[in-house]
Amino acid sequence: MKAHIGLHMLRLFCHVYQTRSVSVAAERCAISQSAASYLLAQTREQTGDPLFVRNREGMVPTSFASVFYAKVKPALETLDLAMTNIGTFDPASTNRSVRIAMSDIGEMQFIPVLLRNMYHEAPGIVIETHALKTDDLDDALRTNQIDFAIGYLPTLVDRIPNTHLFDEKYVCLYSPRNDYLTGGMSLDAYLKCPHIEVVSPTSYHNSGDRLISEQLPERKLGLRVAHYSSVPSAVSSTNMIVTVPSRIALAFQATHDVVYADLPFETKLIEVRLFWSDVFVAEPGLAWMKQKITEAIRAV
Repeated sequence: MKAHIGLHMLRLFCHVYQTRSVSVAAERCAISQSAASYLLAQTREQTGDPLFVRNREGMVPTSFASVFYAKVKPALETLDLAMTNIGTFDPASTNRSVRIAMSDIGEMQFIPVLLRNMYHEAPGIVIETHALKTDDLDDALRTNQIDFAIGYLPTLVDRIPNTHLFDEKYVCLYSPRNDYLTGGMSLDAYLKCPHIEVVSPTSYHNSGDRLISEQLPERKLGLRVAHYSSVPSAVSSTNMIVTVPSRIALAFQATHDVVYADLPFETKLIEVRLFWSDVFVAEPGLAWMKQKITEAIRAV
């Protein structure tokens, strides 16, 4: 047997064993059925045993599963009892990782400040960023594949515990030599410029860009890319413009020959939030990290 079975996998296994149902076990673990199926498949792979066979009575355990359950269940109960007495965490001595889902634009904004905020108190900590599709974030948090998610994620607000970090606005980034903007930013000039659109399954600003496209269907597309890294160079050498969050525009302006201006029309503010799973964040180390992440990003 391999030695990479997480507690969330063991808890799900025990619930399936007790209820003979993956769907009921998923409800008890507060995860979706697809997430439960994923965890069960991972447990099967790690143990090298099918664990359960489906028949008219439900999920019938194999002989291996019965022996495994008899060993795992008491161990989980002992661990749960021990965890109730754990209330301390020493950041100075930790060497653990914190896994955060964010877009490439989020990395540009948040990673430097997170490193500055955590390094002196927790020099051994490792920050891992994960690029996940927005549709996958719910299950990834609930199954402990990631610890936190940061970004503009309106579809998760009512489903996952979260806290507001700050509000952001969209602005227009362009070259100071843009032929269409010599007279300044206006709606007519904005529409005359070819636009850059960043489209990626891991970009949380796709929905904002879609709203602008719906509001201004006559907007002219000049370039479509999957990442923001190529955007400032494309803007600086052409008449193309791009609509981006103001903090990113400010960062691009500091390193490239570009400028930015307010949009010539009204848009909604972007609510940047921190998301976590309430199943895991009660653990003292994750609770400390949640506090540090919140403090750091609110100070950006």
